[in-house]
Amino acid sequence: MRVAERNRAIKKALSRVFGRENVRVRGGRGTAYGWVDITITQPKNHECNGDWRCQECARQIEEVKRRVWDILKETGLINHLYTYYDDMNERRYECIVQVRLV
Repeated sequence: MRVAERNRAIKKALSRVFGRENVRVRGGRGTAYGWVDITITQPKNHECNGDWRCQECARQIEEVKRRVWDILKETGLINHLYTYYDDMNERRYECIVQVRLV
């Protein structure tokens, strides 16, 4: 599967859960070719002033990130992500998942 096809498949799979307008999938360019940047936009499920220390926001962000990785595993798209090994020789995926709460 080519990188562009993989990115479209990731967007399609995530759009089923989060909505097409709330999912952005971009591939890296240049030396970052093969990396995937996934941005999910979700409404806050609570009232807060947007302080970075808000524990509810942190919990919601982690929950959305966990769901993204679960979807990638369930659909088998995780097998199409490139990998690298970090300094501790642990296998990591070349994928960055970001969550924006509005």
